[in-house]
Amino acid sequence: MSHVSDEYSVKVTTGVLVTCDSAAKQILLHVDGMRDGASKFIIHDVDETHVLVKGQYLEEIKDVLQEELEKNTYVQDQNV
Repeated sequence: MSHVSDEYSVKVTTGVLVTCDSAAKQILLHVDGMRDGASKFIIHDVDETHVLVKGQYLEEIKDVLQEELEKNTYVQDQNV
């Protein structure tokens, strides 16, 4: 019996490529870093403005990002 070893190891992962500015990406990296194992949503940090994420977390990611961005948005008081 012979065993053939393939020198090319290919791993295929399905995900969604998210494009965002660097500030939003840092928020995503921070939130993902606070999660454990299977609840992490970032598959790969691609570059300055892209991350590959697990598709099943896409709506949750949008909600978390919206919440964080609203916390950091200045709203002028209408009474001023």
